[in-house]
Amino acid sequence: ITALLSGDRMYFTVIYLGSMLMTLYLTFIAGGAKGYVLVLGSSALQLLALLWYLVAFLPGGAAGMKILTQALWKILKPFMVGCAKFQAI
Repeated sequence: ITALLSGDRMYFTVIYLGSMLMTLYLTFIAGGAKGYVLVLGSSALQLLALLWYLVAFLPGGAAGMKILTQALWKILKPFMVGCAKFQAI
């Protein structure tokens, strides 16, 4: 926890915790279609902040993320193609 509060990581910590709290707030308070879109947006911000942390602060961040995304794409591609075909029907 002390590493997250260090000076060079404070921006990440503020954005990540802020987006996490915003997601929780919108999940319980905002309703309807507008609330759904807002929750998706704050969740996306939370995910982007976490990816930023992985790329910036973990050893081998960018190279590791490239390997991880290639592996995830290989796993998820058949599922996504199947969903797209199903939607086209």
